[in-house]
Amino acid sequence: MRKKIAFVFPGQGSQSVGMGKLLAEQAPWAQEAYLSLDKNLGISLSRYCFEGPESELLRTEITQPAIVATSSLLCQSLIREGISPDCTAGHSVGEYSALVASGALDIESAVSLVHIRGKLMDAACPQGTGSMAALIGMNEEQVTLMIEKLDLGGESLDIAGLNCPGQVVIAGHVNALKTAVEKIREFGGRMGMMLSVSGPFHSRLMASAERELSEKLQAASFTDAKIPVYPNVNPVAVTDREKIKACLMAQLTKPVLWEKTIVQMIADGVVAFVEFGGGNVLSGMIRKIDKQAQVYPVSEPKDVAKVCETLRSNQMVGA
Repeated sequence: MRKKIAFVFPGQGSQSVGMGKLLAEQAPWAQEAYLSLDKNLGISLSRYCFEGPESELLRTEITQPAIVATSSLLCQSLIREGISPDCTAGHSVGEYSALVASGALDIESAVSLVHIRGKLMDAACPQGTGSMAALIGMNEEQVTLMIEKLDLGGESLDIAGLNCPGQVVIAGHVNALKTAVEKIREFGGRMGMMLSVSGPFHSRLMASAERELSEKLQAASFTDAKIPVYPNVNPVAVTDREKIKACLMAQLTKPVLWEKTIVQMIADGVVAFVEFGGGNVLSGMIRKIDKQAQVYPVSEPKDVAKVCETLRSNQMVGA
């Protein structure tokens, strides 16, 4: 089987003030792209990315387009050097960046969709009533049992992400999450931590957002992907536009199956993963899933030349 390169894209949590600024300063085409996105959205997305303030960048309706825009433009900088992926995947909102890289969406459509997505997700659950938590040292079966056994007082709690061995993310009402974090050791876990997010993403509490987003997705200009993409909710490579849209519709209320995604990509011949965005969170997860995987983070322009040189020296791409 031929060795393959995958491009992967992070979700919320990868944002930081200053994201994309060096790329825009060093590449006129990237600066033009940010300005075009500003005009298309009717907001100064580039200013939020480059200057903040952090309080504004942390708003979901700003965070999500900022991440998709910056990750997609970092990806474009590598493609401009002649390196393209064999397949793509993105974690949560990063799936939209993956679809841009796969050719199923143009960047303007993707950024517009996630701007709307962010607004709908914020509106789906009143501020301060829902959130997410990471459970360390537990697997899916243990967390499922814990949710069944805990007295949650009628509040909602769901598995929201299976990221890598020993890390499960849950989402739901804040008091239910705090109960799970406090009781984790009783169910075999090591520790739990509340996540700094604005809502209970990938849970049943996002049902109203899913319904409204589906209308926007149906109206958006998708094409069949030129490069296979692995959706979060069903990690099998797809290119068909209707299947892609169906997976995006389901994504808001179903868990991100990241560990299964990476395992499947490796089974399909992927040996190298290039991550576009800040934080290198996905790189760490991938290494925990498979220690043999080659992982290359790209968060700044200087990383592009380094990754190009490494991939070529390893004969992953042509000279």
